[in-house]
Amino acid sequence: MGKGVYIYSDELLGYDMGPSHPMQPTRLKRTTELLNLYGALEQVRVVKPEPISFDELCHTHSQEYVRAVDFLSTGRQVPASYCRFGFGTGDNPVFAGIYEASCLYTGASVQAAQAVLDGEPVAMSISGGLHHAHYGKAAGFCVFNDCAAAAHRLRSKYSRVAYVDIDVHHGDGVQELFYSDPSVLTISIHQSGSTLFPGTGFVHEIGHGHGEGYSINLPVSPWTNDEVWLNLWRQGGFSILKAFRPEAIVLQCGTDAHYLDPLANVNLTAQGWLEAITDVLSLGVPIVALGGGGYNQTTVPRMWALAFSTLFGVVLSDDTPEEFSFHSRIPKLFDIQRPDVSSYEMETAREFAGTTLDEVKRRLFPYHGLIST
Repeated sequence: MGKGVYIYSDELLGYDMGPSHPMQPTRLKRTTELLNLYGALEQVRVVKPEPISFDELCHTHSQEYVRAVDFLSTGRQVPASYCRFGFGTGDNPVFAGIYEASCLYTGASVQAAQAVLDGEPVAMSISGGLHHAHYGKAAGFCVFNDCAAAAHRLRSKYSRVAYVDIDVHHGDGVQELFYSDPSVLTISIHQSGSTLFPGTGFVHEIGHGHGEGYSINLPVSPWTNDEVWLNLWRQGGFSILKAFRPEAIVLQCGTDAHYLDPLANVNLTAQGWLEAITDVLSLGVPIVALGGGGYNQTTVPRMWALAFSTLFGVVLSDDTPEEFSFHSRIPKLFDIQRPDVSSYEMETAREFAGTTLDEVKRRLFPYHGLIST
């Protein structure tokens, strides 16, 4: 019997915004190829994705917006009035089949959530993690918010669901959709919105109404390394996560906090980033694991393979299989080299994280019965 569920088919490669777009679907195929060559997929149940239904999409998006995406799916020119939906920009270009492709990756994440509801300890959908989509607008390469859709499906059974986001960008779309909902705790550790898209995710964004105290943001500065990032995560976010006592977790595993990623400025290694995944797993609750950002083709497959290994308990050799098509560029899973950070950069990052942690403790610990020390 398998150790969980992995949701994938090459049909997911249809979410393709063009050859010059930073988010290339080949990262999904390359990750799956690597796992297959390791023999890792033989130890889980591989499930073909199915598209989300219109009705379920409308739990997390407006009907007007969903119909607009469907309208654009023929590849027709974007009407000027549709700019309000976030399309026609470099970030979110329209392509033929955009509705069908977006429904498929979103459906895959909902299937992962359903697998957890059906008793699987872990279900993984690397095509998901598109956390910037809003209720009525596309943003940041994201059309539909599969993270929110997965959390919504989990709420059909669980009264306390946590969303944990370790992508380098703030999970703004998910935060927005659950901002007034105390049953979904959102935690995002990311490069500060003062220096990176989407310009949000500050500590003072703590939720609204009944949801006040259930939106947790842990911004870091450029140059932040493993030590500083992990201390902030463990002392701030993980402490609150444990106090919340989630019954299930949606874990967004964006890899773009890695020091080689071209779209951000945080200096994590694969092994440092992986520690947060190990922490989440240690809580012993069901996990829906999703992909997310990551724009360096030599880091994404190996980091997602490491996440798979950790979450499913499948041991992988650090040496990648020689048959792997990217073996010459990805010979190892873990980082051999570490980023070169100056003493000034280190001190700046440490001070910024210290200020963040102090503010998190002051603003948010009281909501969760934690004492700031």
